[in-house]
Amino acid sequence: MSRLQSGLTLVELIVAVALLALLSVMAYRGLDSMMRSNDRTLAEVERWRATTFLLERFAADVSQPARRQIRGAAGELLPAWWGQALAEPAGTESQLEFSRKSPPGQDESRLGYRLRGGNVELLVWRVLDRAPGSKAEVYKLLTNVRALRFRHLDERGVWQDEWPQSDAEPLPRAVAVELTLAEGPTVTRIFALP
Repeated sequence: MSRLQSGLTLVELIVAVALLALLSVMAYRGLDSMMRSNDRTLAEVERWRATTFLLERFAADVSQPARRQIRGAAGELLPAWWGQALAEPAGTESQLEFSRKSPPGQDESRLGYRLRGGNVELLVWRVLDRAPGSKAEVYKLLTNVRALRFRHLDERGVWQDEWPQSDAEPLPRAVAVELTLAEGPTVTRIFALP
């Protein structure tokens, strides 16, 4: 009499293991693709968060300009609002510099913005009139930036690359920020001054 054997043959077992291996590889590739996509999305979200923070900080700063001229380290008179058309200034020069009102009980401060080494930096002078050898505190606000440009709207409604245009206009009517990210688009925002 012949007995029925139950179980898998060797060929069936090899086919089952091969199918399991194939499904595992497909699942791993799908998971890896999803993880890479997630990492790219998180990096993109962080980049836009930092860009938004920079623009919000800039909006808060320019919404409180002080019209007061200041004294430089050598005693020279500097304008209340000053901007130049440099792609990336050398040394400690800023592309945009202005005096900012502070909360009651605190001294006004002088702020500057510049692009240096692919980073947008904020320069802060805690006092308006500078003593010889005084230096600004430097804060990195945004990384991986290709270009930063400021333009100033004059009384005639014409955009200017440099400011001041005359002694009669201590402050522009508005300032435009053009920010080109290293791996992305150019962002332009316009801020009206009070």
